[in-house]
Amino acid sequence: MKEFQAILTAFDDWLWGNWLLFVLLGVGILYTVITGGIQVRRFGYIIRKTVWEPIRSKNKESKESGTISSFQALCTAVASCVGSGNIVGVSTAVLAGGMGAIFWMWVAAFVGMATKYGEIILGMLYREKNEEGNYVGGPMYYIKKGLHTPWLATLCAFFMVTQIIGGNFIQSNTISGVMKENFGVPYLTTGIVLVLLIFVITLGGLKRLAHVAQTLVPSMALIYVVGGLVIILANITKVPGVFADIFAGAFGLRAMAGGAMGSMLIAMQKGVARGLYSNEAGEGSAPVIHSAAQVNHPVEQGITGVAEVFLDTFVICTITGLILGVTGVLDSGAPGNVLAINAFASVWEPLRYVVALCLLLFSSTTLMSQWYFGFVGLNYIFGSKVAGKFKYVFPCFCIVGALAEIELVWVIQDIALGLLTIPNLIAMVVLAPQVRKATKEYFTKINV
Repeated sequence: MKEFQAILTAFDDWLWGNWLLFVLLGVGILYTVITGGIQVRRFGYIIRKTVWEPIRSKNKESKESGTISSFQALCTAVASCVGSGNIVGVSTAVLAGGMGAIFWMWVAAFVGMATKYGEIILGMLYREKNEEGNYVGGPMYYIKKGLHTPWLATLCAFFMVTQIIGGNFIQSNTISGVMKENFGVPYLTTGIVLVLLIFVITLGGLKRLAHVAQTLVPSMALIYVVGGLVIILANITKVPGVFADIFAGAFGLRAMAGGAMGSMLIAMQKGVARGLYSNEAGEGSAPVIHSAAQVNHPVEQGITGVAEVFLDTFVICTITGLILGVTGVLDSGAPGNVLAINAFASVWEPLRYVVALCLLLFSSTTLMSQWYFGFVGLNYIFGSKVAGKFKYVFPCFCIVGALAEIELVWVIQDIALGLLTIPNLIAMVVLAPQVRKATKEYFTKINV
């Protein structure tokens, strides 16, 4: 088993090596160009339409069968990508690449906004209704209908199901670990509770998932942002120095072992990897949820992807990075999975439970969103009747995740995700003209 895991790990390291990161960045640059810098030129309009106006209108739900509202799709997608990686993942990236990794995380997020915008539009353009009359979409659908390669689309659907099961194990393991370390709850107890909670959500289908996400996501983001700002304000005099470290480290001016160029490359690799892994731009997951939204034009949903990446990386991940810098916990020698907790506790000990609560919420909302990805993947391969049974199976994986050692699961999930990402990026390059056409059509029509 160890030899098999070593082989998989070596393949995983190659698959997620620098070449794939640069391809992801390249696709992001391509979409930034063909959309005329959508994430800059239309940013004010995007935030107003995707966040401000839905909140003012009390986040009305879609009444059409088989659909959810645009704002619900945004919240559900944010629930999926905002997970433990936004706290623990950023900590490990900074430990490995220095504070400069945060700058490259921003770079990845900047181009990732355009990438996610584009893949959501493709999901909307090629979505279809299943046997039950519900909208389904994602990379397998635009690969089948846009690239005319159904065999590759089927592989994508298979890889999506595989990595979602692995994701269940990882998130439930994170939750059980937090409950055990901070509240003394046994792993098995946490697993049983998770099975019951997720089962209640999956039984209600996408509509219930979207309603829960719409309720939880704004609250959990607000809790973490406010808590993080308290820590930053308590150390406000150190903020300029932290920004200086970020920019100096990004370009190797804080030379570590291996010299300036070596430290710059490490910071770039860790930052880009964390940024792309966190916001999921280009991986093909976002179109699955967004394809169920009821909108009048694909671009209306595409712009929510820009807001999604902004919140995930520029807001939540950045706050994590800043609190690590201003509190000085990076020099403590503590591992990445407790650094953020120690940072909050350094200002006031009870604040460690704010991080624990956020980890629970982040991981739980990611977990509850993942079953829908598996459902759509199975729907593509076997149809809605078989896929419908997944709502009964998926919650049971939480027991395994809560109790298991999951190093091998991490590797398998990463490989499945990488194998899903590659055909998605190929489709995005080939179908880019359609995104450009839809963008021009929409913004010419509304004259903004």
